[in-house]
Amino acid sequence: MGNTVQVLAIIFIFIIATVIIGIIPGTREKLDLEGWAVGGRSFGRFLNWFVLAGEIYTSFAFLGASGWAYTKGGPTFYILAYSGLAFLISYYILPAISREGQKHKFLSQADFISYKYNSKSLGILVAIIGIIFVLPYLQLQITALGIIIQAASSGVVGRVTAMVIAFILVAAFVYISGLKGVASTAVIKDIIMAVAMVVFGIYIPVHYFGSISGMFHSLNSANPGFLTLPGGTKTMGVSWFMTTVLLTSMGFYMWPHIFADSFSAKDPKVLKHNAVFLPLYSLCLIFPMLVGFAAFMVIPGLKTGDMAFISLSLKTFPGWAVGIIGGAGALASMVPAADLLLASSVLISHNIYGATIGKNADSQFINRLSKSVVIVLTFISLIMAIFMPNMLVNLLLTGYSGVTQFFPIVVLSLFWKKGVTKQGAFAGIIVGEFLVFYLMLNKMDPFHGWNAGFVALVANTVVLLIVSLLTNKNKTALVQAGD
Repeated sequence: MGNTVQVLAIIFIFIIATVIIGIIPGTREKLDLEGWAVGGRSFGRFLNWFVLAGEIYTSFAFLGASGWAYTKGGPTFYILAYSGLAFLISYYILPAISREGQKHKFLSQADFISYKYNSKSLGILVAIIGIIFVLPYLQLQITALGIIIQAASSGVVGRVTAMVIAFILVAAFVYISGLKGVASTAVIKDIIMAVAMVVFGIYIPVHYFGSISGMFHSLNSANPGFLTLPGGTKTMGVSWFMTTVLLTSMGFYMWPHIFADSFSAKDPKVLKHNAVFLPLYSLCLIFPMLVGFAAFMVIPGLKTGDMAFISLSLKTFPGWAVGIIGGAGALASMVPAADLLLASSVLISHNIYGATIGKNADSQFINRLSKSVVIVLTFISLIMAIFMPNMLVNLLLTGYSGVTQFFPIVVLSLFWKKGVTKQGAFAGIIVGEFLVFYLMLNKMDPFHGWNAGFVALVANTVVLLIVSLLTNKNKTALVQAGD
């Protein structure tokens, strides 16, 4: 019992300290809508780095990466490949997006697309689709936090109790401080996560196998082929790997909350600078994978691979170390969830309400409404996570593929300014999203060896180009493209 108390004390110290840090920015100044939603477009290299890097270390780093290594083996390495390519893409597109955002005071992804295509309807569609895929992602963070704390405390603190307490606190600092609160907490979370991942990720293989290479030799001897493609699966071969890397690298910055984070940079050069060095940071994701591989050998037969990291940590470390791991895992859920809450509230209040029945609402009212929506979304997400934990699983599975369907209309609006039309954009998105849901919900992923989301993306792009060519009679499709 004493060990459990020690674990819980450390976890809740992490949580409370982080929430206090998140609240501070909002108490120092009165934030208008721009200051609350995009940090007043004032973030330099340091804060912008942690806001963007914060999306690397979500609960996926704890539960997902190690879980994939445990159950799937070789296909897990796609994680290392796509993050590097995602930052390469960001080097070229984020500065241009940020420049447009600074000039036209955009607050969201939907603002950008609505302006570039001179279509409020397209902006509303993008906002609705974004919310559809963001809410399951938010529920995932809530559920993951409950699992982490319940497991780390050996069941003393229940999943529901942990979720309710932590996410009420998250809603509090998002309500008060907005993106500045998210950025402040991201700094703390990422430092703790990086240290915990590296230290524990190296220690566990060395502890059980003598070295990291010793672990791989043992794993390969016991399970030949597990570390190559298709690993522990029958369908995730080379074609799946390549198309998944392409899909996820293009989709990384298409998530509404990450897209909007680019508007926080005080200068486009900040985004270029950070794109160069962020791939080094993403290499830390290899360490939870190492833990997953070690767990495969040390504690075989887990009912769910997502418990590999926590289960092996409980077997290996004393209470104080488990407390650090649990605290880091809790922050890995809370901080990304805060960003998701923020982006969703802006999409609902500013891009849906503000573009329809609230056309005459001023920014002060939208600001108040956005903060109120944070509370409502937190409540809804908690209810869903507690009482209907599996209801949104299918939406979550389609999430990455779904948001990546925005990639063609974003990139072509930047680099083929007078070639694409809003009719083409509508048609491409509708076809792409239809195929995402059809293929993935009918368990047709992979589709003939390819990632189903990538198949949808190809169809989306083809339709976008064909319809644009048919509807672009005067070659001035993008009214706002010359800006």
